[in-house]
Amino acid sequence: MRAYNIPFFRMLAALLVVLLSGCRSERLTCNYASADISTKEEEHVVLAGFAARHGLSTGIHLPLKTHCLVIAKGTEKVCIVSNDLMEVSPREADRMRTEIANRTGLPVSHVLLHCIHTHSAPRMGGASAVEGGTNYNYATRTLQTVIDCAVRTVLDDEGFRPFRLEIGRSTTSINGNRCEKEGPVDRRVYVARFLDERDNPIVSIVNLACHPVCMGPASLLVSPDYAGVAARELCADWGGDVMQLTGASGNMNPVYGPKTVEYAEETGRLLADSLKGIPFTPVRERNVLRVADGVAELPFRIDSVTPEAVAAHADEIAAWDTAVSSTWKSDVRNWEQEILARFDEKGIPSRLPFRMTAVNIDGIVFFFSQGEPFVEYQQEARDAFPGTTILFAGYTNGQNSYLPSAHAFEHRKGYEYEIDQMHVYIKAPYPLSDRMPECYSQAVRATIEEALAE
Repeated sequence: MRAYNIPFFRMLAALLVVLLSGCRSERLTCNYASADISTKEEEHVVLAGFAARHGLSTGIHLPLKTHCLVIAKGTEKVCIVSNDLMEVSPREADRMRTEIANRTGLPVSHVLLHCIHTHSAPRMGGASAVEGGTNYNYATRTLQTVIDCAVRTVLDDEGFRPFRLEIGRSTTSINGNRCEKEGPVDRRVYVARFLDERDNPIVSIVNLACHPVCMGPASLLVSPDYAGVAARELCADWGGDVMQLTGASGNMNPVYGPKTVEYAEETGRLLADSLKGIPFTPVRERNVLRVADGVAELPFRIDSVTPEAVAAHADEIAAWDTAVSSTWKSDVRNWEQEILARFDEKGIPSRLPFRMTAVNIDGIVFFFSQGEPFVEYQQEARDAFPGTTILFAGYTNGQNSYLPSAHAFEHRKGYEYEIDQMHVYIKAPYPLSDRMPECYSQAVRATIEEALAE
């Protein structure tokens, strides 16, 4: 009778289990949290977004929130934050992302700070937000709340749980091109829904291209605009929480433009109605979490920005009879002084760097870009990857420029501000060239390709 070494076989079996476990990809998990960033009842602040608005806020239509979704694969984590704010500057966004990274151990590139761009949120920068200004206390408190919520969510190891991802798609009638009646428009709405193992919704992400400006300059109410109304309705219908990633909305408005709080309610309910009852497709679990960073070096109209060129340009455009503001001439001279001062401090780059990130979660791409891209870039990205679901978000990691499309440069009428004037107000060194669209498009495609690479 043959003798078998039982301890040896037990040890071999245990070794095989370890080896096979190592071959399997670690399962993705997620953690989600939100925090209130509304104004206090006694606070009356300057609202962002409309030069024609006058007076301080008088009340709250709907509360503002910061939402934080963290996706993890083992020790690797990606932190996606969406804020019911209009914007933060690139410098402030860098500071906040760096603090989150330092306190959590995440790479800065894995911290994505998005604003939904509502024009009914308090202004977060400028004279009103400096110490002693009307918005100082709100801005200081709110930015720290955003940071602290993100840090807690990243570090809350017990809060992470396996999830199932599913994708829904619909169309909406709420948006249109804000400069051309028959201009480019993308009415597709995507929803990425994260569910726990019992199929309970954790959070749903709604993505479409439309400025949250239903509440026009006459409104003095704090609000996330239509996005908050839609979230309220969908939370009641779906369960879980709902957050928005605002798409490439540089030339996309609510179809009837800025109006009233009643219009925000109507528009938000219409958006929610277009999503209630849509079918969701489960995403095959691949345990893929991949982050790709890209940068577009956008060309100015001249190859080298010099003090002489800045001064000559200021003289030329200050003489214009009509422009975006009655204070145009003084605005131009203020721009000239600031740009010339930069030459003495650190110089001026020959191109404008625009940063972007693509996050691949089991084959679904969440694309994030700085600034305010026109909708054509969103359409081009989805057309370039027809078999891939892409949620496209602008307004991430700092609001630093409109990105007009090639069509806008060719059409021009209605796009004068974005093409010829905005550099004065965002303090860019010089207007962007009509070669910019192809440069930006190439960088978008390259970044998505890298995220999808096996």
